[in-house]
Amino acid sequence: MKSPILNQNMEDEFGRTAKKLRISVTDRCNMRCVYCMPYNNTTWFDQDNLLSYEQIFHIVTIFADLGVDNIKITGGEPTVRPKIENLVKLLSGVDGIKSISMTTNGLLLKDKVKQLKESGLQSVNISLDTFSEYRFKSMTGIDGGLKKVLDSIDAAQRADLKVKINSVIIRGWNDDEVTEFARFSRETGVTVKFIEFMPLDGTGVWNSNLVFSKRETMDVISRDVQKLVPLDNDKSDPARLYAFEDKKGIIGFIPSITEPFCNNCDRIRINSEGRLFTCLFEKQGYDLKYVLQNRKSDNDIKKFILECVKKKPEGIVSIIKSNALKPTMNVMHTIGG
Repeated sequence: MKSPILNQNMEDEFGRTAKKLRISVTDRCNMRCVYCMPYNNTTWFDQDNLLSYEQIFHIVTIFADLGVDNIKITGGEPTVRPKIENLVKLLSGVDGIKSISMTTNGLLLKDKVKQLKESGLQSVNISLDTFSEYRFKSMTGIDGGLKKVLDSIDAAQRADLKVKINSVIIRGWNDDEVTEFARFSRETGVTVKFIEFMPLDGTGVWNSNLVFSKRETMDVISRDVQKLVPLDNDKSDPARLYAFEDKKGIIGFIPSITEPFCNNCDRIRINSEGRLFTCLFEKQGYDLKYVLQNRKSDNDIKKFILECVKKKPEGIVSIIKSNALKPTMNVMHTIGG
């Protein structure tokens, strides 16, 4: 007979229940995007300290018992970790897990699509912030990468993966390409999600004037392409989804700064060293790997997780209210997107 603790949901003090787990498998990346990673002064995790695939599998079985049904594999860049398809296959066999997706920059995805799909991956979020080769290099630090990303988008679609594009819009950098992204969705059928620039950049350039808001982006699209119509959205999904009036193309908005969605957040994160973060803006997190290695039973681990989730902070909304937003509040590549 199962212990009663197995039936507990991961509810925090604000009444939110965690259902989605984002797992970073590495802090390493083959890009240096300005809104994510420090440039030339990155402190890397000791690779010997990273969670093994077997440890991640064990963790996911525990979280599945506690109600998690949605897994997103992140990084850094997850495809730089060897044999990432083996982890996908392991996780696809966990009872209770309904969805396995991955966030990737797309540089290596084309050559891995078939293996990932066969292993059980269902969808990919591919980062793409510009259609200009020059801008691509200036924003990512990579020369010649744009074609590789576009080829990966095409390969993922042909492999019948659900494809979404994540585009971070920064005022004065790429906000003049909003219309092109909207038309890309209409032409290809992929969902394009516009993400407001958050203070999680490793370069420390963030300031509120660089935030190109959801409202501004919608106004540009409605004016230059076609009016957007809201879809039925899962209130816990950070993306607010819209279709065009003619139903051709889907656009999403993640308005983390101008319209925070913390009240409905159902996500928690584990970084590649095994630290549990209940919020992107949590500084230290909790050492789940230590508990995994030193506690005798899964119930002990479950109790620890429940205690951590109970203390989940309100989120960025409280930071905004207190006027405490500042650059590099955390560094995204060490936590996972």
